[in-house]
Amino acid sequence: MFRSTTGRWIGVGLLLVHVVVLFAWGAKDPGWWLFGSGSNTMGWMLSDFIQLAFGALLICTSLLTAYRSEGWHSYFWRLHALAFVLWTTAQAIAIRVEVSQSASVNVSSFTLWTQNMLFCFWFMPLALALFFEPADQRPGFDWLLTFDFCQGVLACVAAYLYFFYLPRQESPTDLSGSVWAPYFAGYGLIVVAFAVRSRFSDSLRMRSLYGGLALVLGASSLTDAVYYYGHIATRVGAWFDLLWSSLLFAHLLLPREYSPEPHHDESQYGQAQPPSHKFVGLQLFPLLLALCTLAMSARIAREKMGVASIVVIICFLLFGARHLVTHYRLLETQEALRREATHDGLTGLWRHKTILEILERELLRAQRTGEPVSVIMADLDHFKQVNDRLGHAAGDAVLRRVASELESVVRPYDSVGRYGGEEFLIVAPACAMEAASVLAERARTRLAEMNIQLNGVPAQVTISIGIATRNSGESEELLLSADQALYKAKANGRNRAEVAAGPFVRNAGADL
Repeated sequence: MFRSTTGRWIGVGLLLVHVVVLFAWGAKDPGWWLFGSGSNTMGWMLSDFIQLAFGALLICTSLLTAYRSEGWHSYFWRLHALAFVLWTTAQAIAIRVEVSQSASVNVSSFTLWTQNMLFCFWFMPLALALFFEPADQRPGFDWLLTFDFCQGVLACVAAYLYFFYLPRQESPTDLSGSVWAPYFAGYGLIVVAFAVRSRFSDSLRMRSLYGGLALVLGASSLTDAVYYYGHIATRVGAWFDLLWSSLLFAHLLLPREYSPEPHHDESQYGQAQPPSHKFVGLQLFPLLLALCTLAMSARIAREKMGVASIVVIICFLLFGARHLVTHYRLLETQEALRREATHDGLTGLWRHKTILEILERELLRAQRTGEPVSVIMADLDHFKQVNDRLGHAAGDAVLRRVASELESVVRPYDSVGRYGGEEFLIVAPACAMEAASVLAERARTRLAEMNIQLNGVPAQVTISIGIATRNSGESEELLLSADQALYKAKANGRNRAEVAAGPFVRNAGADL
C-alpha cells in the first residue's frame, strides 16, 4: 500500500536522478530561454520534468494523507494538495513556455501572466491553514472555513494586481523593484505566522507540522529572493534547480496520518472543559488578511478605482459574513453553557441548585399573592438493585426515561429537577394540596404502568412520593416536610404518595 514513507523514498530517488542529470548534462546557459541558445536542452528539460514529477508526487501523497486522516488534519492535507496542484500547473506551463521559446515560437502574454500568478501564490492554500481551529470540530460543511478560503482567494487577486499587473515592468514574469520590499514582507509574514502558531499550539504534532511548514516556506522565500534578485543566477545556472528540488522533497517529509486528539469526556467531570486561551489568537489571522487586502486596495485605487472598489466591497462582505457566523456560534456556545450550568447532564432536568432557586422564587411570589406552592419529592424504589443487577448504563437509561415521563405529566408552568441521585423534585406554583395530590398520583401511575426494557428484560419502575404545601415560610421547612412525607411513603410499602401532615420522624432503618 502506498504510504507517506513510500513517497519519501520515491522523492529520494528523484533527487538522485536529478544529481545524475546535472552531472551528465551540466548547467544550462542562464540566458538560454531569452536568447534561444538552448545549448543543453536535455539537461534543463529533464531537470524541469523531475520537478514536475515532484509536484505530482506531493499531490498524491497529500491526498492519501488527507484520506487517512480525520478532522482538522484531513482539511489541512487537502489544502496542501491544492497548493501543489497550483504549483504543478505552473511548472507544466513553464515547461511549455521554455519549449516554445527555445523553438522561437511566441508565447502569449496571458500564458506568461498565468504561469507567474500560479508560481507566486501557490502557497496561499497553505496559509489558509492558519485559520483552522482544532478545538472547534464541526461535522459537514463549514461556512467559517469557506469564508476564510474566499478571503484568501481575494487576497491572492489583490496581491497579483498589486505586485504584477499594475507596476510598470518589461516582462510578465518580472517583479518590479518598487514592490520587492512589500512582496517579501508578505511572504515573510506568512512564515512568521506559521512559526507563531507552532510556538503556541497545545499539540506536539501540530507544533511539528506548523514548525516544519515555517522552515520550508522560509527557505523557499529566501531561495526565491536569492535566485531572482540576488544576482547569482549567472554563476549557478541549472544547479540551482537542485535546491528547489530539495525544498520540494522537504514537503514530502511533512505528511503524517493523523486521528483527532482525544478530548476529555464531558460527562466524566460534569461540565465541558473550556477551550485554551491560545486559540483566541487565531482570530487575528482573518483580521490581518483583511487588513492586508485593504492596504493593497489603497494602492490599486490610484490607477484602477473601479477594481479597487470591487475588491473592498467583496472583502467587506466576506469579513461581515464571517463575523455573523462567528457571532452565531458564540450565541450557540453561550446557550450551551447556560443550559449546562442549569440542567442535569444525564436527564436534562433542572440541576439541584437551579430547582432550589426556582423554589425560592416561587415562595417569594406566593408571599405577595397568597397562592400556595406545592413541592412533590419523588424517589425511585429499589433503584440500587437495578444498578447492581443490570449495571449503571441500565440505571442511567431508567433515570432518563423517568425524567421524560415526569416532564410529560406536569403542568406547563411546573418545574421538574433532579434533586440528587434517583430523587426528583417537582415545584408546582399556585397549586393547593388537593391538586398536588392529583398531580403526584398521576405521576406515580404513569411510572407504574411504564413499559421499559432493560438489556432485553422487561422491568417495572415505581416511585414513592412525598407532598408538602406552603404559601409562606422558608424553602428548607417545605423541603423537610416533603422529605418526611417521602420517607413515610417508603415506610408504608412504597409505590405510593403521602402528604405532609404534622411532624414526622425519619426511620433511620428504612431501606431506600
